Amino acid sequence: MQLRHFLRVAAIAAAMLGSRGIAADQIFDVTGVVRATLKASRVVITHEDIPGFMPAMTMSFTVEKPAEAAALVVGDKVRFHLHVSETASSVGDFTVLSRSGAPEPTTTAPARNRVHEGERVPFFSLLNQDGEKLTPAELAGHVTVATFIFSRCPVPEYCPAMALRFGQLQRAILANAKLAGQARLLSITLDPEFDRPEILKAYGSAIGANPRIWQFATGDKTEIGMLTKAFAVFTERNGVTLDHTLCTALIDREGRVRELWRGNGWNVDEIVAALTRVCAE
Repeated sequence: MQLRHFLRVAAIAAAMLGSRGIAADQIFDVTGVVRATLKASRVVITHEDIPGFMPAMTMSFTVEKPAEAAALVVGDKVRFHLHVSETASSVGDFTVLSRSGAPEPTTTAPARNRVHEGERVPFFSLLNQDGEKLTPAELAGHVTVATFIFSRCPVPEYCPAMALRFGQLQRAILANAKLAGQARLLSITLDPEFDRPEILKAYGSAIGANPRIWQFATGDKTEIGMLTKAFAVFTERNGVTLDHTLCTALIDREGRVRELWRGNGWNVDEIVAALTRVCAE
């Protein structure tokens, strides 16, 4: 599935879910507050609701012209343009509206709460897209690649990109008889209040998820919060604002975390290679 096709399908999914669709080649006038200054051509901004596109949240944006954002400081209230195509998004044309002070810095979960490679995942009790109970016991006997997403995220480089790669992983698993019998995929929502089982089922169906291979999971906020802390996925919910980082984990048949990938920099080939290695043990 090409990214163009995925985004078209995701737009259908959004319509099915009563959410806002993904449109290509658009420019939005956005207001927000700088949360982290320019680094590697990216800046983190907590932005207000973008009508017709996505709710307020905190995002790391690619800056079109880094020199424009070089003078921004944490706490700046800014107006800027968000450019969205079918394959990428970027920001530019910054105007500083005010400098009223920096917000409190965000942090990830304390290290003592984290699960490390070689350790077992903590016990959890979630619901899959069919409303069925999902615990580590249901994962036992399979090698699982798990990640965190939410269905309303429309920015191409974030959850849509993760879903696209999981779709590629699904095809690789189905094409390999040894992997198909052992490997599974799991996408855990970061937005459990909205992403109930019926929402995740519609979302998964729209993006081509095969429920024999790829499940989606939700639960109460306490369970989701415990898992995000365990995997050092930072989340913050303030009204409709959702701030999050990314983590993908490879979990073996005994429930041990074998590898962790932070952010969205991993590629499909390296995870397929890791799956193949662990499934062969």
